[in-house]
Amino acid sequence: MSRENNSKETPIQDNKEYKNLARNTFYSFLMNYGSHFFTLIISFLLARLITDINWQFLILALSYMAIITIVTSLLPPGQDYALNYYIPRYLALNQKSKIKSLIKNALIIKILFLIPVFIVSIIFFYVFADFFAINLETKVILLYLLSPDIIINGITKILDAINRGFSRFKFLFILLLVKNTFHITPLFLYYFFEIDITVEIIALIYMFSYLIPFVLNLIFILRKIHKIESIEDEKESLKEGFNKAIKYGSYIGFSNIIERLWKEAQFQGIGFFESSGAVTGYNIAWNYKDIGAYSVHSFNLPLLTSFTSLNTKENYYQIRRIFKVSYKITLFLLLLISGFLFFSVDFLIDFVFLETRLVYSSYLKLMVIATVFKILDKFVQNLLNANNKVKVAFLLKMLDMSYFVPLFFIGLIYFGVEGAIIFGLIIGFFISTIIQIISAHKFGNVKLNIRTIIFQYLTFFIPLVITIIFEYLIFKELSFRIIEGFGLSLFKNFDFLSISTFLILFILMNLILKTVTSVDIEVFASLLNKDRSIDRIVIKALNVLKKFTRKQ
Repeated sequence: MSRENNSKETPIQDNKEYKNLARNTFYSFLMNYGSHFFTLIISFLLARLITDINWQFLILALSYMAIITIVTSLLPPGQDYALNYYIPRYLALNQKSKIKSLIKNALIIKILFLIPVFIVSIIFFYVFADFFAINLETKVILLYLLSPDIIINGITKILDAINRGFSRFKFLFILLLVKNTFHITPLFLYYFFEIDITVEIIALIYMFSYLIPFVLNLIFILRKIHKIESIEDEKESLKEGFNKAIKYGSYIGFSNIIERLWKEAQFQGIGFFESSGAVTGYNIAWNYKDIGAYSVHSFNLPLLTSFTSLNTKENYYQIRRIFKVSYKITLFLLLLISGFLFFSVDFLIDFVFLETRLVYSSYLKLMVIATVFKILDKFVQNLLNANNKVKVAFLLKMLDMSYFVPLFFIGLIYFGVEGAIIFGLIIGFFISTIIQIISAHKFGNVKLNIRTIIFQYLTFFIPLVITIIFEYLIFKELSFRIIEGFGLSLFKNFDFLSISTFLILFILMNLILKTVTSVDIEVFASLLNKDRSIDRIVIKALNVLKKFTRKQ
């Protein structure tokens, strides 16, 4: 009997790797949504501490730093993804000594590349100061203050990849808490005691908050690899480590770099074509749409780790099964969250960013719509990368960019930021979804049920359109009057009637179309460990959700 047939006889809930996937995904959820929660707190404080123009300077300076760190990702390209691939693989084969050599080589190679880049960047800032002053005006000094991020960010990516390879997602979550504690506390003190703060001080606080967890992360990794016993026959040279990173990680690295450069190009393009402040609005919208997108991103790296391990053991049936279940449940959660976010836009802007920034409301709503279509590409990418079909994943990314870029800038130039989001993101992501469905079947041997996918999207868009009509005709004004009647003026933009209506209609549509069943949720819940208190909370939440679904 083949290995694949054996895997069919193993219930998914009894598979150790899926238990590991569930645990990693849970902490990945905590990291992603926790990160966004902290981002909202930081945004709340910045909105009250500095002006829009100074905020824009900070965003643009960070964008320049991001572009440089993207360049460092090429040195060598995709090294962190190679670690994500090889560490679980070596663990599955019980070749721990190879892991030690792999990690040591990765750190040495990265440092050898980062130091020259850092020095060249400082020289570049000085020589071309006038060029940077076009966007940063008198705040070019921000580039020098933020420059240590080049080294810290570059090495942190390697350290985080090592932790993910060992399934240390819980430790990464703790580091997130440490980082944001050191980031938020100083800002809060300035706000609470009403002390004037400059954007330069904010940049220093930002750097310090990244430095502390970086040091802790580095100490942990060095201690961990020190405990691994070296076996002479399993040692790898620096050249072998470099070649491995290039062979596997280059295509993934270039794909990641293209996506990150594309994000920064959007900010720089809006800063060039639009009036002052538009970058701030787009940045708010970009961060807001991530609240829903994190339900997808939380599966991203845990899936890569688990798919790689299962692929090494040739458990292809289990890979296909978890792909379909995870995608269906994740899309369900994304659509549910996105509907809530769509009708919460005005409240969040007013509460976090101040009422004057309600002019950016349309940006946020359009971004939420765009996000519901950007989900399948992450699943397909991880499936292909785990199968070592990295070249195919790269070509798919290049295909996406061939229409993303022209659509975005056509929309931006002729219709402004709203046009850029509609053409470049909503239409672009929709086209990408169709391509990913075909690619999952052709290259990943996973055939998705197109009818179910269409029905899932209908459970979102039909309630959305109906609720928008009622919101325009009655809900917006009625919610405002009710809230004002209770003297809760702070919540005057919280349209609870529209939110409630959407959620009810969404649940009803799911019951009618049976897109996600109670069986799907039971399978997903079975991956969790009932002996863990946190997992028990998630299981209870899933049991509540199951009440709003139908049986198979």
